[in-house]
Amino acid sequence: MRVLLINPSLSREQRYGKDLAQFGPCSEPLGLAYVAGALEQAGHEVRIWDGQIEGMWPWQWNADLIGITMNTPSFNAVKKMCKILKYDFPHIPIVLGGPHPTVMPHKTLKDIPEADMIVVGEGEEAEIFDLLPASICHAFPIKNLDSLPLPARHLLPMKQYQITASRNKGHHAYTVIVARGCPFECAFCCRLHGRNVRFHSVDRVIQEIELLVRDYNAKEINLEADTITVNRKWMHSLCDGIIHAGLNKRVSWTCESRVDTVDEEMLRSMKAAGCWQVSYGVESGSQRLLDFIKKGITLEQVRETFAVTKRVGINIRAFFMLGIPTETREESDVTIRFARQLQANWSQFTLCTPFPGTALYEWALENEPKRLSKSWGDFKTHGGWSQGNLAYIPKGRNQEEMKSLQKQAYRRIYLRPGRVWSYLAKVRSLRQLWQGFKGAWVVLKTRWA
Repeated sequence: MRVLLINPSLSREQRYGKDLAQFGPCSEPLGLAYVAGALEQAGHEVRIWDGQIEGMWPWQWNADLIGITMNTPSFNAVKKMCKILKYDFPHIPIVLGGPHPTVMPHKTLKDIPEADMIVVGEGEEAEIFDLLPASICHAFPIKNLDSLPLPARHLLPMKQYQITASRNKGHHAYTVIVARGCPFECAFCCRLHGRNVRFHSVDRVIQEIELLVRDYNAKEINLEADTITVNRKWMHSLCDGIIHAGLNKRVSWTCESRVDTVDEEMLRSMKAAGCWQVSYGVESGSQRLLDFIKKGITLEQVRETFAVTKRVGINIRAFFMLGIPTETREESDVTIRFARQLQANWSQFTLCTPFPGTALYEWALENEPKRLSKSWGDFKTHGGWSQGNLAYIPKGRNQEEMKSLQKQAYRRIYLRPGRVWSYLAKVRSLRQLWQGFKGAWVVLKTRWA
């Protein structure tokens, strides 16, 4: 069977606005690449069309089935695409999968009647061919991730992908997914892969890194997991494996973690294995709001972990949210001041976006339904730079204020002499210098916006 897999993801400009587009990620759609690898292993012929970067649609390819991955912001694009596909190719089944259909399968089918099936969950082993024309296929979490073939990167234009500018040191960087699942309770996360954390084996991760080095000349890697350090034993084994394979001398890597899952011993092990940056979710400078979103950390833990990470010599990228439900203007200011005190190498401020499937979405529906947008196209975390409406506005606040607040936060962090000199001291290439200059100009322009 010939299967066409489509990623109709919004462009960087649509997601982040014209000014921020150059700094946003254009990441390889590894979810589709995993599905493609499983389909190829089963004997099917597969193509991937990635709307982020590819212009001409492969209409000339006579597919037997079309699969489309879908997140909430891309809802309108997917709906339009399904109408066109069903009109031009009424005999070809259309299957939707991804975050949005997984958390809202019945509503998605109602809203997009051209779709023939929804795959709920992890789609690599979904028996869609046997179940068609059934409308909903529930896929079970894959217990042994190593049973999956490597993602079919050979179907993607790999050289055209790049992660966020703040997550690389100037080289082309690629992503390796090392785990699925998250055991924590954060109210802003929908835990698509469940609470049971499943890791690839260390040998499998090493194999994938070596493939990227050999086939794509990778010098930087992003090791992707909701919280890579949640399994202490596995993390130490991975670091030992990277060092034993000599990869710590060939690639540097970054990852995401939580401040309550690392200590100095682990961070030193990560540093020795080539880790140069860790991203921590701080979210707020208000303990009340941290408790409200069930983050499960304290402000003191944040301070201590940041201090240890700096002492070890690993860069820090910090995530903050503004506009959390019930957040006051004073608490917004507290969060920005806390970010200034922490002095992370990079700080990212998103506007709180209660995505479907999260506890925050349910809270907003129950308590402030009129303040929650009814258009899925508004669900963008950097709405401060977009022309559209925001997904959510806290009670007592307004849209103009929240958009301005996001820009103000970046100005207060980055337009400081000490921050500028700190960045310049760490510049190692003209590309880094140019990226820093462009970023400073984007932030500076918001003073007159």
